[in-house]
Amino acid sequence: PAGAGSHHTGLPPLTKGAGSGSLVAKSPPSGNFSFSPRDGAGSVFSNPMVTRFLKGLERLHPPVRRPVPTWDLNLVITRLMGAPFEPMATCSMLYLSWKTAFLVAITSARRVSELRALTSEPPYTVFHKDKVQLRPHPAFLSKVVSAFHINQDIFLPVFYPKPHASRKEQQLHSLDVRRALAFYIERTKPFRKSTQLFIAVADRMKGLPVSSQRISSWITSCIRTCYDLAGVPTMHTTAHSTRAQASSSAFLAHIPIQDICRAATWSSVHTFASHYAIVQHSRDDAAFGSAVLNSAVSQSDPAS
Repeated sequence: PAGAGSHHTGLPPLTKGAGSGSLVAKSPPSGNFSFSPRDGAGSVFSNPMVTRFLKGLERLHPPVRRPVPTWDLNLVITRLMGAPFEPMATCSMLYLSWKTAFLVAITSARRVSELRALTSEPPYTVFHKDKVQLRPHPAFLSKVVSAFHINQDIFLPVFYPKPHASRKEQQLHSLDVRRALAFYIERTKPFRKSTQLFIAVADRMKGLPVSSQRISSWITSCIRTCYDLAGVPTMHTTAHSTRAQASSSAFLAHIPIQDICRAATWSSVHTFASHYAIVQHSRDDAAFGSAVLNSAVSQSDPAS
């Protein structure tokens, strides 16, 4: 009997589900369920009935690893090298914001919440000759609060710096995230009302800090616009997918997996392998971002 079984297992009594013929756990009158194993009985998860239940649940709803992001990085960065995203000195502030946010996201593999925590002034934004160094505001708390995750610097690479030996190198330089940030900060100075790096450019909120949701919208709008320019339909995209694209591109470009985990602030290789990497094969601070861009442009012809 169900009652007898529960007496021996420490689980709540089982009753017939109304009209279903199945056995369901009968909750206490308060609606709260608690499990109090007998002395020496061990954890609830060591109970044979619980183990069988969880195994059955996993069979009914197996964990599914999401496939590769449904958008093509090669297509997007090829379109970013031309109008309406160039020239940066005169293009629309909205397109400049989209492109800058996208390049920072794809070369850093950071979460949108971390991008929102960036500021536009030293010592949190420092331009070096070969890279730009970004640091989240000290008040920002990362998704995982630990010494590894808090206030970790972000190093973004110079990409095909001047002088250029060919027109192709000149076009590739338009993907330089350091260049994009320099243009963005300079062009937002006249109306900037916040030290937060990314600020609103629409008239109603112009100069005020934007939310994480707005930065996400910029990134996905950038991707969709590039697809529209190419005349190719795109499926649902998310800003978070840039982490998967960036980390997988760097991994397949043979960047050491420890460097990828550090760049994306994953404390272990397991996080990358479980959620992001397409495991087909089992430097310095700016190598990650360079590898992402290089792996994409090596498959694209900017002249086309």
